[in-house]
Amino acid sequence: MQSTAIKKLQGTRTFVPKMSNFETSSRYEGLHFKKEKLSKSIDDLKAKYAR
Repeated sequence: MQSTAIKKLQGTRTFVPKMSNFETSSRYEGLHFKKEKLSKSIDDLKAKYAR
């Protein structure tokens, strides 16, 4: 019985939505995401996380 349960779990696929679709649908509802600059310099990161 355990072998059939394992086979079923290996055969299932999980749904992973595209982030662009999620952003578009959330804009229709009036929600906006904070956009961050992806390419930051080391000096920018040091300034942000300095203590």
